[in-house]
Amino acid sequence: MARTSLNLPQLPVDPLGIVGLIALLASWWGLSEFHLLSRLALPPPGGVFAAITQNFFSSRYLAGYHLGQGGLASNLVYTISNVLLALAVSCAAGVTLGFASARIDPLRAFVDPIMLTIGTIPILVTAPFFLIWFAQRAAVNLDPTYVEAARTQGAGPMRVVFDVYLMGALPEVFGGVRIALAGAWGLEAFSELLGAPKGIGRVIQAMAEDMDTQMVFAAIMALAIVAVAFDGAIGGAFDFITRWKRKARL
Repeated sequence: MARTSLNLPQLPVDPLGIVGLIALLASWWGLSEFHLLSRLALPPPGGVFAAITQNFFSSRYLAGYHLGQGGLASNLVYTISNVLLALAVSCAAGVTLGFASARIDPLRAFVDPIMLTIGTIPILVTAPFFLIWFAQRAAVNLDPTYVEAARTQGAGPMRVVFDVYLMGALPEVFGGVRIALAGAWGLEAFSELLGAPKGIGRVIQAMAEDMDTQMVFAAIMALAIVAVAFDGAIGGAFDFITRWKRKARL
């Protein structure tokens, strides 16, 4: 008897992820509402989200700490701009070096020991180097049949690099970009804690020094929402760019 398969539509959002988020918020609410933890240690979610909305676009409260008149939004813009600048530099350097080391054996022999040494450093510091690893491994692991097929059709060296190596490695490179971006948010906030003039990390530091736990959580949640939004947007853009991969599986 022949077995039939159902082509169910793929949902844009994982329902289990929504259930997990609701469970997390419910647990947070229960711990604070029933005083299982002090509100100084764990402020209620309603108060945190109220602090975000009241201090998002403008905040005299944050201005009193010399954090600008623009509230959380202006500090988020500062953090986001630094993260995107670092990501752009990492992509340019990491992808270029990764592809070059995959194609040039002496360069690969020179780079690999450095990458192995950096691998012993905590992940937040090494997040940008994922771009080098993913680009190099993706190019090395590409089936040589595609290269030979392109050459038999008259493709020159540059055409092979762009149409075969680059396109074939894009899915893994995009994975490295998302991992690097996820680590970059925490690394940027941590660096701002060390003495930046503004930014979400600077807000967290100022609020923590004044024992304002609610605003600390508000700053953290604002950054988390932005990070999730960026990851979703970039993931959607990457899926669109590499849509040929889904079609190839059909």
